[in-house]
Amino acid sequence: MTTNDKMEELSRNFILAIAHNRGYFDYNGRDYGTDLLIRKSLKRLENRKQRYLSSGKAIDVQLKSVFERNVEYKVDVIKYKLEVKNYNDLVTRANENGATIPMVLVVYVIPDDELKWIKCQNDGTLLKKEAYWYILPPNSEYSNNTSKVTIDIPLTNRIDEELFPNLWNTLFK
Repeated sequence: MTTNDKMEELSRNFILAIAHNRGYFDYNGRDYGTDLLIRKSLKRLENRKQRYLSSGKAIDVQLKSVFERNVEYKVDVIKYKLEVKNYNDLVTRANENGATIPMVLVVYVIPDDELKWIKCQNDGTLLKKEAYWYILPPNSEYSNNTSKVTIDIPLTNRIDEELFPNLWNTLFK
């Protein structure tokens, strides 16, 4: 596998582990600018047996992996240079009239040293370093840049195990 392939798979599995731990799962079958389609599993009791089904709500996730050296940490944001085509995909979704599935960008920051990506210990396995989520505001405009657009992601958008319950409560009020 190439380094980029490994980074992509680590970021994907990091987000899936967080989602699965809270009862959310990936329902995506095809990549058209979306890497994961996260849905929630619902539980109900039927004839004293638990039955599970998919929620009618979903969140599309566009995943990006980046070496730590390629993001800039400021006081309250990280600055990330996103490819224009991906930025404009987010603009299209943010401005799509009547869209019911929001698009979230997840930027997974990985240590520059590949030997530090994963650490296995007696009490658990650590994936290094961290990830942040970002939703482009409605009425955003397309970029005419030729290669990249720098976006500011609030440090408060650092991903933890409550990502999907919090997004669910925020996006589907």
